Amino acid sequence: MGISFGFLKKKSSYTGEVTGVSIYWKNSMHGLPGMKLREREFELKIPFTNKNYEGLSFLKKADNTEIVNEIEVRKPFKLISVEPNVPASIKPGESVEFAIKVQAPEYNYSGPLVLKMVPKPVEMVHIELPDIIAVNGSKRVKVNEHGEVKSLEKDGNFEISMQMYRILTYADTVKSVTVNKPFEFVGSEPKLPFTIDNKSSYIASFYIKAPAYDYAGELELVFNAEKSSIPDTGT
Repeated sequence: MGISFGFLKKKSSYTGEVTGVSIYWKNSMHGLPGMKLREREFELKIPFTNKNYEGLSFLKKADNTEIVNEIEVRKPFKLISVEPNVPASIKPGESVEFAIKVQAPEYNYSGPLVLKMVPKPVEMVHIELPDIIAVNGSKRVKVNEHGEVKSLEKDGNFEISMQMYRILTYADTVKSVTVNKPFEFVGSEPKLPFTIDNKSSYIASFYIKAPAYDYAGELELVFNAEKSSIPDTGT
């Protein structure tokens, strides 16, 4: 993120100084150098690049478009205009340069300029899972004895990790996994199909899409598995 200043064409005897510029975005702050003021009204040019590449993770939404919902300038400065207009959507890897016209206070100001780029409010859902059940044929096993309570971004995914020997045996190959509605199975690590080839322990993680509304109820992971042939290595 960079910044440049341009003054509007208007004669003035105004003098002042911006000692530094602080730009806040979500949980981060970008500190930029200040400059001398020769006019009350001036322009900031702030490039914004969406470097959010977390869409590759099962735990994130596939669409990681950032939305700058509004831009605020802290007093004693006054925001005059923003181009392009906000809300502005920036897709992963894309950049937008905001031209922000600002008015300084009437007196000869010397101090910081604080600007806040406000994201679109995030919708959250509350999920209560009193029981998480692994199912293999007629066998049913509780994955977590105490259940789980989660607050998630709407359309977000969550992870369930488990010791596979609680529900399957050595040399079993997991071909597919299904979950009960309103949940959706997203993927696993290791990726399907995978074979339980470690005799001492085998931990796998499963990624589940939560419903788009608050929900309380049981989550079932149903495994479709078959026995495979693994060469005996003596371990």
